[in-house]
Amino acid sequence: MTYIYESPDRGKTVYRRKFNNYNKREKIMEKVSLYDYLGHAAGSDLGQQVATAAGKAGVMTETRRLNHKGWKDKDVNLYPKSFLDLYFKGNLNEGTSGKQLLKG
Repeated sequence: MTYIYESPDRGKTVYRRKFNNYNKREKIMEKVSLYDYLGHAAGSDLGQQVATAAGKAGVMTETRRLNHKGWKDKDVNLYPKSFLDLYFKGNLNEGTSGKQLLKG
């Protein structure tokens, strides 16, 4: 089966659909920053803790360049929303792998 992967929001959310099927697409992953997830700035300590946990779990992160007041030309990490859900609900443990996190 051949799939087409699309992202209408430049990588934040990724969808896939079967080749030549324009009627049904499946959400694969949504990546968000800690600010987007929490609704406020996380701070450097929490940011470092989340980054460390993502690294231990083998979660691939991306960055987004910010260009607004107070954050001119700075990069922030983006994480799969499913990873952040597990992290902040306390369900992330040493046995959690990146492959398990992609199911959200």
